[in-house]
Amino acid sequence: MKITENISELLAVRKYEPPKYPTFDDAWNDSSLLKKIPSRWAKNMGAIACLGLLGVTTLLGQGCFFRCPRCGGMHFGGSGVPIYVVHLTEQEAIGVIRDKAEYMGLDLRAPTPDLSVTVQGATVGLDLIDEENNVAVAHIGDTTWWGNSHFIARDAQEAFDAKDDDLTVGVFYSHVAPTRCTPTAEERASAIDRLKEHLSAQVREFIEWLQAEGIIQ
Repeated sequence: MKITENISELLAVRKYEPPKYPTFDDAWNDSSLLKKIPSRWAKNMGAIACLGLLGVTTLLGQGCFFRCPRCGGMHFGGSGVPIYVVHLTEQEAIGVIRDKAEYMGLDLRAPTPDLSVTVQGATVGLDLIDEENNVAVAHIGDTTWWGNSHFIARDAQEAFDAKDDDLTVGVFYSHVAPTRCTPTAEERASAIDRLKEHLSAQVREFIEWLQAEGIIQ
C-alpha cells in the first residue's frame, strides 16, 4: 500500500466500515465496559487503582459528564462545555480552497514543493501552488472545540512571509462548529455550509490582495 502525505494524491476508498466504538451513553448504561482496559495497562497497578476509584459514578460526580438539556443523554465535557463538533475534513477544506482560488484566477495543478515552517510545535507545509504566478497556499485544519487553528495560521503566515524567497504564500484556517448534542443531518449540513463560507471568504480576501498588489491580474 502506498503511503503519502500529499493530500492532493489521496483517493476516497470505495467501501469503508467505521469502527463501532462504545459511546459515553453506552458506558453510562453498562459500567462493565470500563472493565475492558487495554492489555498494556493490565500490569500497571496505578492504572488499575485509578479505574477502580474513578468509576462512572465518580466521574459524573466530578463533572466530567453533563446531562444534555436537549436529548437528556450524558455527554463528556463537564460544566456545560460542548464536546461534539462539526468540522471540515482536510480534503473538504482543500477542495473549497482550490475551487475558490481557481474560480478567481489561480492555476493550482502543479506539484507542491516540499516547503514548510514550524510554529507552536506544528509543522505547516504547502498544499497547493500556482507555479506561473509563484503563489502557494497552506491550510490549517481544526477538529477541536477550542479553536487554536487561527493562532497557528497567524504564526505560520508570519513565518512564510519572513522567508527570503519570491514565493507568496496564503495561509488559511478552518473553524469548527461546537454543539451540545449530536447534530441532526440538517444541522450538520448547515454548519458545514458556514464553515465552507468562512474558509472561502479567506481565500477571496487573499486573491483580492494579490490582485491589488499586482501579483496576479
